[in-house]
Amino acid sequence: MKKIKAYVILFFLVAPFFVSGQNGLVPCGTEGNPCQLCHLFELFANLVEFILITVVPPLAALFFVYGGILFYTAMGDPTRIKKARSVLVSVLIGIAIVYGAHFFISMLLDALGVVDVQWPNITICD
Repeated sequence: MKKIKAYVILFFLVAPFFVSGQNGLVPCGTEGNPCQLCHLFELFANLVEFILITVVPPLAALFFVYGGILFYTAMGDPTRIKKARSVLVSVLIGIAIVYGAHFFISMLLDALGVVDVQWPNITICD
């Protein structure tokens, strides 16, 4: 439980550096660019893009390394090898689900004419 609290505190200490207006996640609120309703959806699209490009690949790499370490330290133990395979397969399935869902939803919205998709960027407001 203490470990989870430490991760949550670390997240809230680091998150403001990634979600500030200087890096383009917040699409409005500057002089001459008042916020509109479509900017709320654009903010959501920017957050999804940030997660898909900045957060998911390093986490997947860390879990691949973890699975590799489990394989390396298994020393022929079938249960530990099975756990290592499970970790690696889970990472691959997770990556396929995350990016497949984003691809499917963005292509559906593009086909309906709701948004303009130039993967991974989604343009909502003109």
